[in-house]
Amino acid sequence: MPSEPENPNPIVAMAMRIRARRDVETAVDSAVPMVQPAVAASPNDAAAGLEAFGAALQLAAKRLNGILGKSGVTYVKLERPLRLRVRFRGKRIGLDLDVDRQLVIVRGEGLEGEYQFDSGASVPALINLSKLSTEAGYGDPLTAAGVLKTIARDAELPRPAHLDQPPLKL
Repeated sequence: MPSEPENPNPIVAMAMRIRARRDVETAVDSAVPMVQPAVAASPNDAAAGLEAFGAALQLAAKRLNGILGKSGVTYVKLERPLRLRVRFRGKRIGLDLDVDRQLVIVRGEGLEGEYQFDSGASVPALINLSKLSTEAGYGDPLTAAGVLKTIARDAELPRPAHLDQPPLKL
């Protein structure tokens, strides 16, 4: 959060939070690779899909942490069975591989459900099988960028250093 005091005007304060959220989302979108990493020969291999998803998530988290600094996103990959964990402050999202059913179980931040990989997506993406066709978000893909946007939605980019310097005198 910013070190400067909150703006007393609630409209200006809300506009600042919205702008900060958009800045974080732009940073996440620019960090996620646009080309799908190499995936195993079988499109039905959930382990290879989760590996590719994890690689995209790790790269995006590193780039976002380069902007956010020390209080950034923590990415953890656990193997046997393959599991991914993403943490940011008090928020956590877990992705667990269910090898028997070739699904990914996602928990945390309102993303709960069983997901299957979207084989037609240009980047590693998951589709929630737990949502009914009448629910909002049905069929929407969950990408690495979507996971980071969800977990870091309240983050604000640090104030640029050049704004704290006195103005140049001409």
